[in-house]
Amino acid sequence: MRSPIATWSLRSRLTLGIVILSAIGFIAASIATQSLLKSYLTKEVDNQLKVITNGTFERIQQSGIAHEVNEGRHGDDGGRPIGKGLGTPLTRIPTSASLTLLDAQGTVIGGIGGDLNAAPISNYLTGLLPAEVASHGEKPFTIDAPGADFRVIARALPNGAGTVVAAQSLRDLNRTTSRLGFLFALIGFALLLLIALAARTVIKVSLRPLEDAEKTAEEIAAGNLSARMPEANPQTEVGRLVTSLNAMLARIEDAFSVRTESENKLRRFVADASHELRTPITAIRGFSELHRQGAVTGEKETTELIGRIENESKRMGSLVEDLLLLARLDQAREMESKPVDINKVVEDAVISARAAGPEHPVTVNSSESEIFTLGDEVRIHQVVANLLANARAHTPAGTPITVSVQSTDAGVEISVADKGPGLSAEDQKRIFERFYRADSSRVRTGPDGSGLGLSIVDAVMRAHGGSVSVQSTPGEGATFTLLFPRAE
Repeated sequence: MRSPIATWSLRSRLTLGIVILSAIGFIAASIATQSLLKSYLTKEVDNQLKVITNGTFERIQQSGIAHEVNEGRHGDDGGRPIGKGLGTPLTRIPTSASLTLLDAQGTVIGGIGGDLNAAPISNYLTGLLPAEVASHGEKPFTIDAPGADFRVIARALPNGAGTVVAAQSLRDLNRTTSRLGFLFALIGFALLLLIALAARTVIKVSLRPLEDAEKTAEEIAAGNLSARMPEANPQTEVGRLVTSLNAMLARIEDAFSVRTESENKLRRFVADASHELRTPITAIRGFSELHRQGAVTGEKETTELIGRIENESKRMGSLVEDLLLLARLDQAREMESKPVDINKVVEDAVISARAAGPEHPVTVNSSESEIFTLGDEVRIHQVVANLLANARAHTPAGTPITVSVQSTDAGVEISVADKGPGLSAEDQKRIFERFYRADSSRVRTGPDGSGLGLSIVDAVMRAHGGSVSVQSTPGEGATFTLLFPRAE
């Protein structure tokens, strides 16, 4: 069965624990204090009784009362009345202390004081023999009595003539300790209330970051991933917890952002790929329908129709090959890592570009005769060729293109610069995204292009541990820079 306390809040359980521990400590301190006080007061009573007993014993010896008692002269045979040496016997003296004289048979033959107790001490001393007194060794002992006990010191007279007993009622002592106990209980109750209020306040302040964490968790559960806990003192346990939680929340938010962005990119990629593939497929289907229906009858027209179908097929094949290449690069497949002569690769790519686009003059500048890097020569040739094809596709005929190769502290740089219309700041941020178009009309970047050239460049460079960047000013052209790590 589940305890009801288990349903309480953490604040309430901590407060209860503190109150219980405080109560146990206070009770233990109260018991110890009362015990020590009672022991101290009892010792004081014992010291007083010793003083009374010693003084009375000396007086009895000096007065000769012990001799009279030893000879049996009790005052009935004409001798001096017993107790005369002590003075006239007194009774009903308002004091808690008493002095009693007993003979050898334990009979009370005189006494002074002890009237404040509920029961006279003489009722409990009758029959006290010297032999029993000797067993106590003149040490204080306690006699139980109704109302209040007596603290007693008994001392035997010489030759067993009798006993002198000094007694002190413990009524005042018990009353003092009882009042002290009541006072402790009253003060303890008040202190426990104050401790409970103070503990609840301190715990509330201390647990406030946890309440903030609860609210933050609720906000995150509601969809607000940017919610954070208020900063706390990093020197405290709670502060370090808050710092760790905020760091964890930041990572979670970043992970969700990356996942969301990845999902969005995947959706755009699928949509764009579908669009790009749909266009040639639709064209091929349309041309095939025309041929099947006999709409084209002449040999020249038929040849032209077949040529268009062939071109669209090549275009679709090129697109599929680019998609497969990107898929392989996304799988992080290792590429060849061999020394590659960058100057030679650039020269080959420029020769091919001049043949493909003679209307664009291409100039090559190299800082050194031999510049090497580690990588896949085929893929490096591909990225340079893609940049040259991109420059031809986006610049008017006659626009010069400059390819520069240099070795820097950061690595090997290849830059392809043109004097075309350039790119806007937004286009520069997204130019390497797959199927990204700088315009909304989805106009193709080249007559035979798949629209994935710059995406392939970016993927190949990342696979080589390098990077690609672009700098452009609208109306002044664009410069694409490839950075390869230096060969060791």
